[in-house]
Amino acid sequence: MKKITFLILFIFSFTAYSQDVSMQNGTVSQCSGTFYDSGGASGPYSSNETLVFTICPENPGQLVQLNFTAFNTQLGADIMTIYNGDSTASPAFGSFDGVNNPGFVSATESNPTGCLTIEFTSDGSGTTTGWAADISCLTPCQVITSQIDSATPAPNGDGYIRVCPNEEITLTGSGNFEFDGTGATYEWDLGDGNTIAGQTATFSYATPGVYIVNLDIRDANTSVDPDGCPNTNLINQVIQVATEPDFTGTQAAESTICFGESTTIEGVVNAVPFINDCTPPVSGTTFLPDGSGAVYETCITVDCFDSAQTLTDPNQLLNVCVNMEHSYSGDLDITIISPNGQEADLFTQAGGGTYFGGANDDGTNTPGVGADYCFSMSGSVLLENAPTITAGSNPPGNSWAPGTYLPVESFASLVGSPLNGDWCIRIVDNLAIDNGYVFSWGMNFDPNIQPPELSFTPVITSEAWDADPSITNTAGNVITVQPATEGTHCYTYRVTDDFGCEYTEQVCINVLPEIVTDPPNDLFICDTGVPPYIFDLSSNTPVVLASSPIPGDMVVTYHETAFDADDDTNAIANPGAYSGTDGQVIYIRIEYLTSDCYEILTFTLNVSGQPIINPVLDLEVCDDDSNDGFEDFDLTVQDLGILGAQPSTDFVVTYYTSFADADSGSNALVSPYTNTVNPQPIYVRVESAGDSNCYIASPLPVFNLVVNYRAIATEPSDMVVCDDASNDGVAQFDLTTQDATILGGQDPLVYTVTYYETQADAEAPMNAIANPATYTNTGNPQT
Repeated sequence: MKKITFLILFIFSFTAYSQDVSMQNGTVSQCSGTFYDSGGASGPYSSNETLVFTICPENPGQLVQLNFTAFNTQLGADIMTIYNGDSTASPAFGSFDGVNNPGFVSATESNPTGCLTIEFTSDGSGTTTGWAADISCLTPCQVITSQIDSATPAPNGDGYIRVCPNEEITLTGSGNFEFDGTGATYEWDLGDGNTIAGQTATFSYATPGVYIVNLDIRDANTSVDPDGCPNTNLINQVIQVATEPDFTGTQAAESTICFGESTTIEGVVNAVPFINDCTPPVSGTTFLPDGSGAVYETCITVDCFDSAQTLTDPNQLLNVCVNMEHSYSGDLDITIISPNGQEADLFTQAGGGTYFGGANDDGTNTPGVGADYCFSMSGSVLLENAPTITAGSNPPGNSWAPGTYLPVESFASLVGSPLNGDWCIRIVDNLAIDNGYVFSWGMNFDPNIQPPELSFTPVITSEAWDADPSITNTAGNVITVQPATEGTHCYTYRVTDDFGCEYTEQVCINVLPEIVTDPPNDLFICDTGVPPYIFDLSSNTPVVLASSPIPGDMVVTYHETAFDADDDTNAIANPGAYSGTDGQVIYIRIEYLTSDCYEILTFTLNVSGQPIINPVLDLEVCDDDSNDGFEDFDLTVQDLGILGAQPSTDFVVTYYTSFADADSGSNALVSPYTNTVNPQPIYVRVESAGDSNCYIASPLPVFNLVVNYRAIATEPSDMVVCDDASNDGVAQFDLTTQDATILGGQDPLVYTVTYYETQADAEAPMNAIANPATYTNTGNPQT
């Protein structure tokens, strides 16, 4: 019979896993149902029970959990003991009786069986309602370790990834799973509030700084966490995004230059450090309400130190600063509280009616003006011993002078506090009537205790100006430029740093238009013998601007000295009627608007004597074959003879066919001139080059234009004579007997016939035969 009973119990322990179970001797493997006392769901347990019951999980690796929803036994007599294992030899969680409910009990991960063993004993004096507990099983989280498998760009020797703003970064990661990674999810935390799902993430950062990137992995086990079990490590991949350098000082010596001038441009660049702000200030106006014990409290979350890092020296907390106003400092206690609750009093009720800041003490809730009060171990006095100033309104009153003061309680009371976490400031208003405002507060740690990777300063590795044809010289980072055209010319300063980032700064200069001028005329007037001699200097303005493409933008002034012209001072006030002297030099300043771009030209004032006309010979030319008596004449060949010793640059000679025209200066003849009669008388006018009123005109012709008729030669017959007895081929000839034949009827009084032994002599003419009537030949025959 015992054998049959054992078999039944054995079968029950393996088949009742999905049912409710009651306290008994035995073992079950189940992860659901309800565990009751031996009386079941509705009855009490029995007296004199001694039972041991083990509940094991259905699958290896699981942990049994009991959640007692009811518990009531006889106090001090009927006792339950729960063991972390599959027997009473296992470690006990504790013993429970009366209404001492075990609550939630779970096998631990150190328990290799995952079972819970429950031992219950009752005495013989009485029972109560017992208990009920929900059965469940937990699959504990496996150990998951995230890792980076590849990174582009690759980390440097310190393990940091260094990139430029907006440079693409690609990270690929994976997880090492203690058991199984099937169904795991991956998410990259980029450290800037953004995440990317998947094992590979491609991203960039627009803002310079330091970003800590981690790969968060969750497996498919949702029994502990509905989102799955997470990885247990932090990769903490540091990515440093370069700061843009400071180009302050990169500029041209002159931003606007004159055409043809040069200027220098200096390139200046300084790397900008990135200093991580571990403690960003809390900003925003917050009312400090009036009343006994009214509390203002707000916190700054610090999360930039190593996870186990603590404050080891009071001086590592540089200061705690608050910008505030309050109309009665005797109301207030100000305390700084560390993440683990350690405190240091900064200020305690002192000063009575002394203000903080510029308080508004009119009984309303209108904010006053805040002042900065810092508390630091470097302070020299407590705030309660600080000097006061007059500040505030309604009415103005004594106010603590802003500054840095010792805290009431040394920061040594904060030593041992974790650096990461919530650091809070608490301000308590202890008395009625007065109020105030906190506008912001903050705190600062010694930057030397921050992890070094959280701050950096790029190193400039190269800097130079881009090539440009207008750069005439380079000396280090200074270039000399001389653009060849007007307008805007820009130059680029190019810089790279050790992050591989390239930056440029452009400097532009403006080149003003070229000043295009023509030479001015020297001015002349006749010497009347009675000063002053009045010159119209302004007559040269259109002369010098004749070729300018922008004459309307040119300012022309006249000066008596080169210094005045260069200095743009003492301009001649009335250049249209200037009293000058003979040989005086006048300086013209031609300036582009008011740019100080200018050119200086000079001309001379001349007081000339009355011009004279010197006599000259007639101009004679031979007529052409037409023999019509008309030919072209170059009248200007007479200029030098007519002027004589008078400088040709000072006078103008013109020619006319009548005295009336010469006297009025009208209808001047233009060379070459063809005569209209033969001979033709020519009248002459000589006037000063600078004064048309200073002239002389000849009342009588000065010379004639004469066209000499061209001679026409008729070729005569050869002359033949008989030789004398000597028969030497030499004889005497009378060449003049050929004159009449050669003239052919032309008047021998007008034309003369001469004879020559060569063609060249005849054309020259030179070496005429002296005695043509008795000429002895030199050759036979002889031309």
